[in-house]
Amino acid sequence: MKNWKNTIRALGITTCLIGAFLMAFGEPIMGTIHTGVATVVGITGIGIITTANKTSILEKREKN
Repeated sequence: MKNWKNTIRALGITTCLIGAFLMAFGEPIMGTIHTGVATVVGITGIGIITTANKTSILEKREKN
């Protein structure tokens, strides 16, 4: 499960970085109204990171 925890965490960090990139440089890619999509992508990344943290907490509880 440790490998999945790190994989999920890396996926969340990558998603947050994509959201930050879209926030900074998204206008040529998506048009003038790009901040909403970038915000949703960033919040989704934070949710994925939180999921990885909860997975690691549940794993620690099962070991004890």
